Amino acid sequence: MGRGTSVPRPRLGGVVARGAVYGAGAAVCLTVTALVLRDDARTDLLEAVAFLGLVAGAVSLLTGLFFWACCSGEVLRWRNLFRTSGPSEVIAVLAPCLVRVGVLLLVPVPVAAVLGRFAG
Repeated sequence: MGRGTSVPRPRLGGVVARGAVYGAGAAVCLTVTALVLRDDARTDLLEAVAFLGLVAGAVSLLTGLFFWACCSGEVLRWRNLFRTSGPSEVIAVLAPCLVRVGVLLLVPVPVAAVLGRFAG
């Protein structure tokens, strides 16, 4: 794209959808890994993924949504990071990133819980 081309701002629905797709890929990787490991290692992995994914995902998602609300919807893309002029614009760059990472971490949690129930 040229210098004068304007890129639309990220929308919350698109950011959540992309995070869910990435999380689905992570859930597939988790399932394959759980099928390869021994029983005791499998249980430990699934418990760790369920707990850490839930805690880190919830914190990231809530922080990202808070930043998104503080920016009044004027969020920026990563490519705008080096063009920021103040702390409020840096938060506007971090908001969609934290929302996407939070959703990515929360999607594999139910998969880990279901697999853990069958493994245990």
